[in-house]
Amino acid sequence: MTGKPEERHAQLELCIPYVFGRLNPGNRKQFESHLATGCEQCKRELAGLYEATGLLPLLLKQETPPPDVRQRLLSRISSKKPEPQRAERVAPQQGKRAESPTVRPERPWYLYVSLIIGALLIVALVIFVNELVGTTTTQEKQIADLRGELLQNQDALGVLKAEKVEEVTLAGAVPGSSAYGKILWDPARRAAILQVANLPVPPQGNQYQLWVLKEKKYLSAGLFDVTREKDNELKVMTLPVGEKQELENFTVTVEPKGGSGQPTGAVQLRGSTR
Repeated sequence: MTGKPEERHAQLELCIPYVFGRLNPGNRKQFESHLATGCEQCKRELAGLYEATGLLPLLLKQETPPPDVRQRLLSRISSKKPEPQRAERVAPQQGKRAESPTVRPERPWYLYVSLIIGALLIVALVIFVNELVGTTTTQEKQIADLRGELLQNQDALGVLKAEKVEEVTLAGAVPGSSAYGKILWDPARRAAILQVANLPVPPQGNQYQLWVLKEKKYLSAGLFDVTREKDNELKVMTLPVGEKQELENFTVTVEPKGGSGQPTGAVQLRGSTR
């Protein structure tokens, strides 16, 4: 039986420490039990990690040693003479043989080379894992952005498919401005599509805010951003009121980031419903 999607996602984060033996026995046993359930996400992730670790030795640069290194090593080995065995000494009072001091054997040169190669492999592995984690994070952000766009497009499609759709055109309120826009909304659900074009990028720390005027009182309908000059922006928003006869006009102003309770900034767009 497979776990819930959120459980599989949590287990997916254990793949990297599992491959590199960094899980404690309890977590390792739990993760292997999870793998036994047949989780395809974790299996694919492990397969990719095992394949990547197999390529790590290729990251090391192959170096050819100087031609005299081999001759020097052979000369050094042949010049070593075995040390004479030390005679056993008998303690005059105890009558026991004294133990000879322990002689540590000299480590061969290839052991040091192995240690160096191992250290290089560890460094390369750390770099590779960091790049892998960074790539995964970027991909997750891209997926989240695409999901947000998909939901917005679905909401916009819902407005366009409504039985009754109202429309108001927005014109630039700043002299000489080429900015314009349009609002389409479903009175029954109060869901609206706001489309604007040629609005300038607001100053740092500011956003655009859409207002609805009802009975001489401004009601906020939401915030939106413009990230590129003369770009077309589309935003699905929820209106505080729905029926056209309840509204007097729509207004777009520049407000501090996070919005204001009432309009305080310069009016950029305005459109009347009457």
